[in-house]
Amino acid sequence: MTPLKATLAIAAHDKLGEGPVWDQAGERLLWADHVGEVIHEARCGAKGEWKESRRWTLHRHLAATIPRKQGGLVVVSASEVVMMDDSGATTPFVSFDFDPRAVRFNDAKCDPQGRLWAGTLGLDFTPRGALYRIDPDGTIETVLEGVTLSNGLDWSPDGSTFYYVDTLNMGIDAFDFDPARGSIHNRRTIVKLEPGAGGANGITVDGDGGIWLALTGGGEVRRYLPDGTLTTRIQISVPGATSCAFGGRDLDQLLITSRSGRMPDVAAKLGVRPDMMESIGPEAGGLFVCRPGQTGSPATVFAG
Repeated sequence: MTPLKATLAIAAHDKLGEGPVWDQAGERLLWADHVGEVIHEARCGAKGEWKESRRWTLHRHLAATIPRKQGGLVVVSASEVVMMDDSGATTPFVSFDFDPRAVRFNDAKCDPQGRLWAGTLGLDFTPRGALYRIDPDGTIETVLEGVTLSNGLDWSPDGSTFYYVDTLNMGIDAFDFDPARGSIHNRRTIVKLEPGAGGANGITVDGDGGIWLALTGGGEVRRYLPDGTLTTRIQISVPGATSCAFGGRDLDQLLITSRSGRMPDVAAKLGVRPDMMESIGPEAGGLFVCRPGQTGSPATVFAG
């Protein structure tokens, strides 16, 4: 299979770029530098060029940034969820009693009903993490326990299937999704990565049901069908691909975030090659773009 090539859209120089989402109402892409404590906003010009239009520095670890139905953003940080307005001012929403020096949030997304799902990792990479559902009224439900490194999550176009990545499981799991209860069951593995592919990280699902998986330490994004068939590969210029989302006015551009610097040592245990452990160079930590021929959906806004 001949891979497609993504090009640099914005030289963001993120330490750990993550969580891209397309805000349809605002016609903008949002993503966060987890370690750099920055939220980026970018817009696409008439000729398809991307420019960073704004950034906020929150002085806290950032796991995800998602638009709100009532305006502004919901921001998932190390151990709490806050609301943020356009000025960057934050208001507490819910907090968790785990120690962020041992456990912290890593990725989050809203289900089709507008409930927030957020997952944690144990910083020692032991199965002390979990996946939570946070309802618009602030109710918290633990959905999964025994998670090692909670990463990508998304839903099938019809909302009947939930896809989930626990990175150390080396693949993508699927669950049946109950939209009324916001619950999941019937877990099964649909993608199992080969050694050396990289660490499974962020995902997005396109309008045809294809699942796009970013491979950290693999330097690429792959598209899989729900039966696990690999259909497409997109390479970026550095090893540190982290996550992806469709954006732009026609939702036909796949935006790929990346990290810079050395991967954590656990990446070597996942089979990342020694020559892929360092994501360095002028494009490391950048935002990349490719038009792969599919279209996606905008971010589901938080209903709270």
